Amino acid sequence: MLVSQPSPQQRRQWLLGPNAGAWHGSFIRCGADGVEQERFPTQLAVQEQNGEIDASLTYVHTGQVRSMRFAEPPPEMQISPAGHWSLGPDRIGPWPFFAELCLVHGDRRRRVVLRHGSEHPESLVVVVEARPGVEDPAPAAPLAAARLGPGRWSPEPGLEIETASGRSLGDPVGTCLRWSPEPGVVLEICRRYGASGLLEPLAP
Repeated sequence: MLVSQPSPQQRRQWLLGPNAGAWHGSFIRCGADGVEQERFPTQLAVQEQNGEIDASLTYVHTGQVRSMRFAEPPPEMQISPAGHWSLGPDRIGPWPFFAELCLVHGDRRRRVVLRHGSEHPESLVVVVEARPGVEDPAPAAPLAAARLGPGRWSPEPGLEIETASGRSLGDPVGTCLRWSPEPGVVLEICRRYGASGLLEPLAP
C-alpha cells in the first residue's frame, strides 16, 4: 500500500507549529566516549520572514550569530506530525557524515548532533533547550554520559542516544534519539539508511 507523502505546506506546519519562536539552551560537546569537552550558552530564534523560514542561533558567550534561511524545509529533513525532526545527508557511503535529531515536548527540547567516522561515531553534541523563563537545567558539568553499549549513551536520566558503531560498507545505519520528559511519556525519532546508503522514509 502506498503511503501518501505530506505536502510542503504540511511539512512547514509540522516544523513551525511546535518549534517556532525563541529558545535558550546549552550546547555540550563531547568526544566519542561521551565525556564533555566544552559547553556554551545559546539563544535560538525560529521565525517566518517574507515567506521564508529563518533560524538564527546566537552563541551568547561570543555574540556570534549563525543563520539558516530556506523557503521550505529541505527534502533531506525528516519531520514528524508532532514536530520532531532530523537532518543529515540523503545518502551515506564509507565517508564521515553528520546527523542531527530533535525532540520537542511543549516548552522543552532535546537535540543531538552526531559525527560519524567511517566506522565509529567520533563526537556528539547534546543540546538542552527550553522557552525563555522555563527552568530546564542542563546536566551538571562536566558531563560524562553513561555508556549503555557500543554507540549508545545516556547523557541525562530519560535521554538516550543510539547510533551505528563498527559499521562496514553496505551495513544499514540507524541513529535514534529517545527522551522521556516526564513519567509515562516516551518520545523517539530515528534516522535510518538502508544497505544501499539511501535515506529511508521516516517511520510513522
